[in-house]
Amino acid sequence: MHYYSNPRADVSWTAAEVHKSGRLAYIEFVAALAGNVPQPIYTDVDSEDLEGRADHLEKMFAALHVYFTAIIADTAHNVPGGTLDRRYLDNLFRDLSADALGMIRNAAEEMREHENWRAS
Repeated sequence: MHYYSNPRADVSWTAAEVHKSGRLAYIEFVAALAGNVPQPIYTDVDSEDLEGRADHLEKMFAALHVYFTAIIADTAHNVPGGTLDRRYLDNLFRDLSADALGMIRNAAEEMREHENWRAS
């Protein structure tokens, strides 16, 4: 029987448990998508619209990260010699989501400054 490290805790899982966690993470991800529909952004966009979109994406990235981690863990047990660098992939995902959210939040801040300037 093979054991793998749990992506959420400091314990060992069997291959069947890792596979089951991937299926559960998928179900949770689909539920998160269905329960967090993005609000439309219209032509007259304002900083609140961008903040709302960033909040939406933050929730989606969090749900996707759980799923991504479970799928990578499930895949890792089939890759010979431990050549799948899970830490690298996790860091790559975290960087991507942080960069995307940062860009949107920065755009919202710039827009808010412009809105405040116009209002004064």
